[in-house]
Amino acid sequence: MNPSDFTTCAYCPRLCRHVCPVAVGTGFESATPSSMMAVPLLAARGALDAADALVGTSLCLGCGACTAHCKVHVPVSKRLTAWRDVEAPAPEPLAAVVGTALHVCILTDDRDWSASWAAVAARAVSVLRTRDSLGHASWKRGNPNVLAAVTAHLAGRELVTGSGAVEQVAVAAGLRVHRLPTPPSATVFHTCHAGPRPGPSQLACCGRREGFAAREPDAARAVALENVRLLGDASTTCVDDECACWLREHGARIVGPTDSFGSFDD
Repeated sequence: MNPSDFTTCAYCPRLCRHVCPVAVGTGFESATPSSMMAVPLLAARGALDAADALVGTSLCLGCGACTAHCKVHVPVSKRLTAWRDVEAPAPEPLAAVVGTALHVCILTDDRDWSASWAAVAARAVSVLRTRDSLGHASWKRGNPNVLAAVTAHLAGRELVTGSGAVEQVAVAAGLRVHRLPTPPSATVFHTCHAGPRPGPSQLACCGRREGFAAREPDAARAVALENVRLLGDASTTCVDDECACWLREHGARIVGPTDSFGSFDD
């Protein structure tokens, strides 16, 4: 461990606290980037044992809002992840593509919107189900096999998706992607997949970012509820269907891509 990787944040007077979705949503001082970046230093000094130190750094969502706000651009989540040295999640085996059509609808949960989309697009579609968004979390953690597997599995196909995570993996794999459109709205929830854009009506992340809702369900729920509070009664849209479903589950008036199909984007 290089102490200089952590000391800047550890001795910072929490100048990025107000943009951290977990710190704001939970109200926990332990969730501030400054507090979490102090943990490796405390562990190195023997003030924390390994198990407590891992718990003490688990509240980082990885959204990047702190780094975007930081005047010296400290990559907090990358340094915490590297320090934790937790093994990257293994990607799920890719399911078989059902159908031979060029356009493949990528379904990430139990809902199947492919038939509705096919009717609107007036095109035949194939279907692929993926519970881990084509291995997005493993790819983000540096697994070099994810893109090769996706490219080989979907070579020659064009993907249709409302998931920002799926789109990121597909684009990185060199595949053509058609994003499901959302209706225009005065209030838009910007996802962390597009980069942290916190504003007065939302936090930098909805709280469901890969793995976080499962690892820290109470904190993830607190982030979602704070976003719902900030959005108020505004009718909102979101280009990421997974984020829209998560926020709607917690009470937001929000429409995602699969809730209202538009015209097919060639």
